[in-house]
Amino acid sequence: MRPIIISCHTRPVSVVRFNRDGDLFFTGSLDGLVTVFWTDPVERLGTYKSEGAVRSLSVSEDSQLIIIASAINGIFVFNVETGALLSILPAFQIKQVEFSSGSQSFFLIHNFSKKCIVDILQTSVHKKPNLDAYDQFEQHDKKTLISSETLYTKGAWGYLNKTLILGSNKGFIDVFSLDTSEKINSLHPHTEAITDIRFSVDFSLMVTASRDSYCNIYDSSDFKVVRVYNAQRPLNSATISPLITSDTKYHAVIGGGQETRDVTVTKADVRDI
Repeated sequence: MRPIIISCHTRPVSVVRFNRDGDLFFTGSLDGLVTVFWTDPVERLGTYKSEGAVRSLSVSEDSQLIIIASAINGIFVFNVETGALLSILPAFQIKQVEFSSGSQSFFLIHNFSKKCIVDILQTSVHKKPNLDAYDQFEQHDKKTLISSETLYTKGAWGYLNKTLILGSNKGFIDVFSLDTSEKINSLHPHTEAITDIRFSVDFSLMVTASRDSYCNIYDSSDFKVVRVYNAQRPLNSATISPLITSDTKYHAVIGGGQETRDVTVTKADVRDI
């Protein structure tokens, strides 16, 4: 494998995401910029500028919209193709934003001191006559799914948008029903903060990454752990490849690393992934 090194930000990269088709990928940084590239060949297409550090981003299934969670002023909504800023939605202390399947809504995790709020926002987009690109973005309804003292750090939509799976800073995973807002399942697979939750493309498997150095694979039907990976260093992200055929097995990619300030107090064989 030939590594490709990209230098496009002036501060650390906080999030990297592919679109659904995999032909585009997006990098967000603490410098307040999100950059979009063609995947093959790796060519820079453009940049979206928010205000403040980028905490999270999500791309709609049709690759027409990108929502960016900023440390200042809230959520910035851009047209992917034209780069036009369509809307700014006020929000504070954002941990994550994520489009649902179908991209008709997205969830928002934000923490205030010792309280966590998870909102579901219903949205719509419009096009001008004779134009293919979206030029207007509207927020219709806002539903607070959770208001809790449990500080959730990451989340993911369940199958058919019927559930929301949330991971906490203590290593818990809670499953909530979107219809009733009630917790319907809970497990404690990690001992430290959960840093990523992702599903396979067919929703048969779920993967979690944690600062406790473990990555777990679950059967989505009953949330039983089917595989555990010990990376021997804190993890920041994990994902299951969507490129699965009858001749290809599932494979996962996990990434993380050690804070520089913590290197001197841990064992010598711990290195960045």
